[in-house]
This record gives sequence, structure tokens and C-alpha cells, in this order.
Amino acid sequence: MIKEVFERPSAQRCLLALYSDSQSECMRNGKLGMEIGMSREKDQVTVLKMCLGDKVNLCIDNTRVEDCEVGTAKISLKHSSGKVGAAVKAKWTSADEAVQEAIQSMVDADDSYYPHLLLTYFDPKNRITILCVTKEQNKATIKELGASAFTVPKGNSRGIEYSTAAMKLLLQRTYFRVTIDDANVNGGEDPIERRMKRIRSLGLDPL
Repeated sequence: MIKEVFERPSAQRCLLALYSDSQSECMRNGKLGMEIGMSREKDQVTVLKMCLGDKVNLCIDNTRVEDCEVGTAKISLKHSSGKVGAAVKAKWTSADEAVQEAIQSMVDADDSYYPHLLLTYFDPKNRITILCVTKEQNKATIKELGASAFTVPKGNSRGIEYSTAAMKLLLQRTYFRVTIDDANVNGGEDPIERRMKRIRSLGLDPL
């Protein structure tokens, strides 16, 4: 169902429009802030929700690894402003959670833990690639590599990423791929102008 949604030209147009507004919203001094990831997730699930309705469940407890459910399938959404295959976050740890313990818990988890992965890459050449890796292949990669399936980037002790070896295996094990060409996400609505329109509609006038 997810593949069918993102292959629809109308869904792609709407997704690009939402991504453009998020890009404008999260840009400061010419650079994207960290909040762009969460905003893009909301853009993606909005299109899924619009197309699939009640099949999409967004009421997910913050302690769970998935970001949404489509039917009974748990989906973890990952976005990267890089070429296909760039590392994505596997988990953010809490301030009081040891990173190595968090990694081991992912390696030792039972079958119900692992979600399907929806990996979305924003290539600098205006191409967006959406890849799906099934929960079975996600699990197989982690079990095969063990703790070496993950790495902690320097200077970021709380963010655990899939390692280079894990990303290589995940890309070899994709379930589907959707490519959106000519995906220019610049030029979204100015975030201040959008807010001014909103409050003007609520009756606030200049002094």
C-alpha cells in the first residue's frame, strides 16, 4: 500500500509541496536545523494518512521504535539529506541510558521489536529516493552483524546510527524503491508569512 501511494503522481506532488514548506520552516541562515527530520516525517505520514485513512495509526507511544502503523505493520521513518546509503539514526538514547546497553538491547530484542524501515534520501541533484526494508531483513541485518550493526558518531553520544556495514546490507535487501526526479524542495511558503496569514484570519491587525 505504501509503495502504491508514493508511486502516484498526485501524491508525489503533494509530498514535495509539504517537504518544501518544511524546508522553509526549518531553514536558518541558509542551513537546515535538526528539526527537519521530524517535520519531514510529519509530511510523509500526512500523505499516507490522506490516501489510506484509518489504515494509518499515528497514536504511537514515544517509547516504541516505530513512528506509525499501516494496518498491522510497524513502520519506522528515516530521512537523510544525503546520497542513497548514507547512515541513518537507529535510535536516540535518553540522557540516563548507556549507549552500549541500548545497542545490545536492539541486538538481543525479540521478533516483535523490529519495524519495517522506510528510508527517504534527498539527493543534492534534486532526486528523492524512498526505500523500504522489511522488518525481517532489518532483523536479519542486526542479528548477522551484532553490535557492529551500529555506530555512535563522534560528538553525539546519544544518537546511535546504523553502521556502514549495516547500511550496505540493508540496501541489498530492499523490498521496494520509489524514485522522484526533479524533486526541488526549495521555495516553500515563508514560515513567518504563513503565521501572519493565520493570525490575520483570527482578527489581529497592525497597531
